[in-house]
Amino acid sequence: MEDVSAASIFSLTSTQQGAIGESVAATGLMLASGGRLSPFRPIADDDGIDLLLVDKLTRSIVQLQVKCRTRVDDPKAETVQFDVQLSTFAQGARGYALGILLNGASVRKAWLIPLSKLRNVARASPGKLVIVASAKDHSADRFRRFRHDGFEPVVRVILGNDMAVSTSGRARPVGE
Repeated sequence: MEDVSAASIFSLTSTQQGAIGESVAATGLMLASGGRLSPFRPIADDDGIDLLLVDKLTRSIVQLQVKCRTRVDDPKAETVQFDVQLSTFAQGARGYALGILLNGASVRKAWLIPLSKLRNVARASPGKLVIVASAKDHSADRFRRFRHDGFEPVVRVILGNDMAVSTSGRARPVGE
């Protein structure tokens, strides 16, 4: 009898990838902000908002829609596709769509796109907005300006660049 590993039989469902992405985003942003960002999950996320981030310093709230991939869709081009359903798209919300490409349990790349700009940069398709972004370090695709190598630069964008990351990796307010 042939030995078949569980990995060759099973693969993560899109629901599982979404749950992993939300968990990774919540913990990663909390760590990268040194605890300044406190993530909350809505009881129902039917409006497309997966996490609410509370800035404990300013008490402002940022809405976040999280999309997660565990591998590139096109290995040669190193592209990933994230779809945002129009039925749950929070048009005009103060927040972001966060696409995460994982490398195992680590973040390989992250794309943080303001929801206010999403319609302008994503490709419209029936019922959804499509983001096809390159994970290549030197790509100059339309999503390059939103691409980050980890959560520290994502936190700086979310907080409006009023955070500095110390050499220990713990974020702190500028001037501290």
